[in-house]
Amino acid sequence: MGEPPGGNARDHRAAWFLVLVAACFEIAWASGLPVTEGFSRPVPTVLVVAAMVASFIPLARAVRVLAIGTAYAVWTGLGATGTAIVGMLWHEDLVSTGRIVGITLVVLGVVGLRLLGDEASAGEVRP
Repeated sequence: MGEPPGGNARDHRAAWFLVLVAACFEIAWASGLPVTEGFSRPVPTVLVVAAMVASFIPLARAVRVLAIGTAYAVWTGLGATGTAIVGMLWHEDLVSTGRIVGITLVVLGVVGLRLLGDEASAGEVRP
């Protein structure tokens, strides 16, 4: 069933690209939720659900190679950051110093996981 976790450097780059694609779709569906008006508007609802599915497929493929904890944390971190930024730019969400600092901390965490996650998982022993 598929490939075992691991893979070469090219596999890892491709997997990280898939996480990025998945995060973009996560931003799309999360940002589109208000437009569905509680899933009462059919067309926006279908588009949001399609984006949800589209966000899970590349993530599922990426975790064939990447550790689930790291991939999921990066996916959610990028998604949350992007959604917060879209909310401030287009949904009139509050823009404040605290929110900017929080978003910056999430981005730093994502960068740390991306840069150190592979290193940490290389020596990881799987049961």
